[in-house]
Amino acid sequence: MSKIIFKVIAYGTPECQASVALRQEVLRTPLGLVFSTEELEKEKNHIHLVGFSDDKVIATASLVPELSTCKMRQVAVSTSMQGLGIGSKLVDFCESHAIENGYQSIHCHAREYAVPFYTKKGYIPEGEYFMEVNIPHLHMRKVLNAL
Repeated sequence: MSKIIFKVIAYGTPECQASVALRQEVLRTPLGLVFSTEELEKEKNHIHLVGFSDDKVIATASLVPELSTCKMRQVAVSTSMQGLGIGSKLVDFCESHAIENGYQSIHCHAREYAVPFYTKKGYIPEGEYFMEVNIPHLHMRKVLNAL
């Protein structure tokens, strides 16, 4: 595996389209869901972050600015690349980007199976499990420390 490069990309670019395809494959197709045009249109103002290996998008996430915090969503790593620490590095990149842009905390809706991953990354559960896209999720938050 070649070196992974993380970058912020622009909405609507070919890289962003590859990011959507990866999210569809990893997050939506297993649940029998498909992104709608309306859902994707709402992502225009999100910050899109991706990991590249050999110029191919292998990891993706987005940040939604919300005053002094941001919501991390749609975190996905290519199935063939899972278990290699790429997701952890992607979350680190998201957190660094948030800190550099003045956000004080970051939160997410973690799928039930991902809660241990986010707990290891320092995220604290808030509230009870709830249903989103037909599966249990838990709201989790992390206070960010300035660099």
